[in-house]
Formats: sequence, C-alpha cells, structure tokens
Amino acid sequence: MKRLSDVLGTVFADSDVPNAARANIVMRQWSSAVGDILAMHSTPDRYDHGVLWVEATGSAWAQEIRMSQGIILDKMNEIAGEVLFREIRVCHRARKPDMVR
Repeated sequence: MKRLSDVLGTVFADSDVPNAARANIVMRQWSSAVGDILAMHSTPDRYDHGVLWVEATGSAWAQEIRMSQGIILDKMNEIAGEVLFREIRVCHRARKPDMVR
C-alpha cells in the first residue's frame, strides 16, 4: 500500500498541475478577456502545458481568435497575474441548435 504523501508527491511533481488549476480559474473569465461578442461564439475548452484550447462556433470565429491570439494571451495572462498562457489552439464546432419549444 502506498502512503498518501508518496502519491501526492508524484502528482505535484508535474509542475503543470498547479498551473492548470490557476488557468482554469482564469478561463472562467473568458468574456472579460475577449469581450461579450467573441465570448458568445467561443468557449475555452482546456489548458495543457501553456496551451489554451478554445472551441469556436464556426471557422470565421476560429479565425478571429487566431488573428487576435496575441491580444487574448496578453489579457488572459494579465488576469492571471503571471504568464500561464503561451499559445492558443482553436477548433470549430457546430453551433448547437436552439431548443424547440
């Protein structure tokens, strides 16, 4: 049987675990970083070793994020108070159909 301290030591040996936790807090403030309109058409999906993965509702919105990557990264890192985000990768997803009433 392993001791809890041994298990936790290996989890936190990967320095990205604490960064990912802090990044997830910042990702909740997506609309503050990109503005309301872009936030309506995109969602931060995950953080992985400095890469912010974003889903956009279409290829045009994905391209907008790619073209604004530097500004978005600066704003996200400003919100974080440190450099957590180094790159943005964007994929587009089909917009979910509105619910029929």
